[in-house]
Amino acid sequence: MTTNQKLLLQLLFFLSVTSCVAIYFAEQTSQYTTNFLLQQILFFAVSSLVCFLSSKWKLPSIRKWLWLIYLFFILLLLGLPFTTETNGARRWYKLLGFSFQPTEILKSFFILALAAVAVRYEKKPAKQILALIVTAVPILFFIFREPDLGSAIVYFVTFFAILLIANASRKWIFALLLGAFTVFSVVFYVIFNHLEWLQLVGIEPYQFARILSWMDPSSDPSASYQVGLSMIAVGSGGISGQSSQIYIPESHTDMIFSTIANQFGFIGVSVLLFVFLLLIQVLIRLALDAKNSFSVYAYTGFAVYFAFNIFENIAMTIGLMPLTGIPLPFISYGGSSVLGNFIAIGILLAISQYEKESA
Repeated sequence: MTTNQKLLLQLLFFLSVTSCVAIYFAEQTSQYTTNFLLQQILFFAVSSLVCFLSSKWKLPSIRKWLWLIYLFFILLLLGLPFTTETNGARRWYKLLGFSFQPTEILKSFFILALAAVAVRYEKKPAKQILALIVTAVPILFFIFREPDLGSAIVYFVTFFAILLIANASRKWIFALLLGAFTVFSVVFYVIFNHLEWLQLVGIEPYQFARILSWMDPSSDPSASYQVGLSMIAVGSGGISGQSSQIYIPESHTDMIFSTIANQFGFIGVSVLLFVFLLLIQVLIRLALDAKNSFSVYAYTGFAVYFAFNIFENIAMTIGLMPLTGIPLPFISYGGSSVLGNFIAIGILLAISQYEKESA
């Protein structure tokens, strides 16, 4: 086992323990009757086994089955509108008392699919861009329509990063950046000035309510109230944390960072951020040392996905980003999230092992 592989597993263990500790403290507010800590431990146990099996998956076999798996998840996303609505969204399949969120599991195969397409059209920049867009847009659309704005943003940033990394033409890179800037400018103009136009393309205005409440807290008091409590919890943690608990809705899931900041203060948060930075640094180092383009694009995709996911979650708990309901990787409670992240680590280990054996 290489140094990077060992470090990945050590970081995974540390983050898993941190998750359990944070969920334990979140449960002390007495807002829950369910034993989320025990469930999370079970999720980690099952996910660890899946991670081990994923790490033994040979890269040629992954690429062989990739598109069949990708199609399977597209079909799952297509079926979400027919599932039961929960908290205003249809993101989960429910079976035998368990909930399954395809978006969380899909991320690894989304990144691998983009990497495979980028490699296939590596010598043809225009075709490469078109093929990547065709591969990504259906997934982005289905996720957005759930609605799951947070995941859609992370998926888009990951897609755009691979698009930039894979394309060697400066002309096309400039065109992509200019196009992205133009699209975002138009979208934000419509959101803040003509929200009713979105209904013409089947998008309901309420899907952007959290963005509006972020810009204008008075537009959605419930959303700003939750962020306000989160910011109070983060600030009251001080240097080393405090023993008293502050009530925060969803403090074991999306808002778990505020629980950690409240209980362990600046010191605890600094340690957690350092571990996350180490994780991203390992993935970047793997990308720089990779021997083939597919591995470079895959490592880069995972690095960007985790980095932006972490940033978005932490930023929304302190009011720097809209409240989008996205979990903190490896830390937030949730079986689908834990399983998806562990599969990602397993696949990263499999790619790294293949690189080692091919050297």
